Amino acid sequence: MNEALIQLGIPISLMVIFGVPHGALDGAIIFQRCSALWPRTLLLLTYLGVCGGCVLLWINLPTVCLAVFLGMSMWHFGQSDQSRSDYTVRHIWRVVSDGGIWVLLLPFSHQSAVHELFIVLGADASTIMQIINWLIIPWSLLALVNVAVLIFNGDGKAVIRTLSFTVLSILMPPLWSLCIYFCAWHSRRHISRILSYLSSPRLGWIMMISLTLITVLLALLAALGLPATTLWTAALVQVFFIGLFALTVPHMLLIDLYLPWLDSATRGASGVDRSNPAR
Repeated sequence: MNEALIQLGIPISLMVIFGVPHGALDGAIIFQRCSALWPRTLLLLTYLGVCGGCVLLWINLPTVCLAVFLGMSMWHFGQSDQSRSDYTVRHIWRVVSDGGIWVLLLPFSHQSAVHELFIVLGADASTIMQIINWLIIPWSLLALVNVAVLIFNGDGKAVIRTLSFTVLSILMPPLWSLCIYFCAWHSRRHISRILSYLSSPRLGWIMMISLTLITVLLALLAALGLPATTLWTAALVQVFFIGLFALTVPHMLLIDLYLPWLDSATRGASGVDRSNPAR
């Protein structure tokens, strides 16, 4: 079997099928949290506008957007692995330690392969990799202390999870390790939490399937718009990761900023605790 298909085609396809749908549930969250038509419509249009703006930004500032994407991914992955969001020093420490596995340790452990991916994405790969190499030592010290604290506190599950993800990111090819984490852990847990939170899980499934299909269709149209000389591997990497960036930014704004703010406002007004479903 073609090496490019094994290392690029299959893991990216799996992430599209089993990973991207968790973000499509944002539509169901918006429908449930915004009962009035105009606020709901405004929020949906803003979400889509941010997606489009991110694509345009990447086309013009690929290196900056890649750096922002990596930073946001570190926070989002690390944040989603925590059971609560209290934003203490200890919490932020754990978020950076967990999220850094995928944003710092993985590219550091597979420098040649990741460098090529960054080049295909149009970024200054050398600069990004140099920043990662600068950050890996302080992050490693932070992560080691984090594991030591987890062991001291008797949090065996967190220790096993952290060490398992660490080994996975080092030993597996980069896209395969990211695929396993993204699909089997991050996306699966998010989907389970959101479906249990929604008053109508059926609406969640409908939104998840329909919006995922629309996203795939738009991605195919974007691929057709690339120059005819573009290799299929380059087209796949560009459409997937730039598209993922465009989806991640509004997803994070909704899950990590807007919903916590809305929950805080709701508690302040009514005294009712409506915790963020994504946690």
